[in-house]
Order: sequence, then structure tokens, then C-alpha cells
Amino acid sequence: MKRCCIFLVAILWIAGCTKDETPVDTSECVVRMKDLYKSELKCTEKGTMEINLYSGLYKKEVVYFTNIVCVACNTVPPSFGYTCDNKKVVFDNFINVTDIKQVYNSCTNEFMK
Repeated sequence: MKRCCIFLVAILWIAGCTKDETPVDTSECVVRMKDLYKSELKCTEKGTMEINLYSGLYKKEVVYFTNIVCVACNTVPPSFGYTCDNKKVVFDNFINVTDIKQVYNSCTNEFMK
């Protein structure tokens, strides 16, 4: 009986230890944007071919968009993004998007700080 109790406690302890992939300091908006783009976020090989989630400022609005990281690919920059209100914003020229930061990495499955 004692072994059974120890075994049961060990199972409950292990089952209770799940890793939450969303850090406490990640905003709800960033999590929603990751879900919005989940079908596009991909990683073939870290540093070689990955599609990650980024944020940037465009016309004084924070926008979220995916961007391809590929050293051997000839890719075009993103043509649109979304605000936290799920409003689609079309970029007239991606060079006008400033303060670009990676917010989610598809290879490590981690949100950035």
C-alpha cells in the first residue's frame, strides 16, 4: 500500500509539471497574433529557413506581421500586418515600418521579451 501511495504521488507530481509556453509577461495581443498567424509560422532549419512573428511601428500604429528569415532565398518583405484590434494594415512601403522586433520565434517556439 505504501508503494502504491508513493507511486500515485509521483504520477501526480509529474502530471502537474507542465511547461507553459506563454511567459507571464507576454501580452494577450501578442498571443492572439501568434494564433492568427499560426498556419504561417514555420521552421525548416534555425537560421536557414524560418518564418517568425514580428512587431513594428507603421504610421504610429503597432502592427504585427510575419517575415521570412532565409539567407539563400530571394524573398519580398511583408505587404501587410495586423493591429491588436485585428485591423489589417497594408504597407505602402515596408521601409516605412520602423522599430521592428521579433516577438515569436517559430524554431524555438518561444515568445521574445
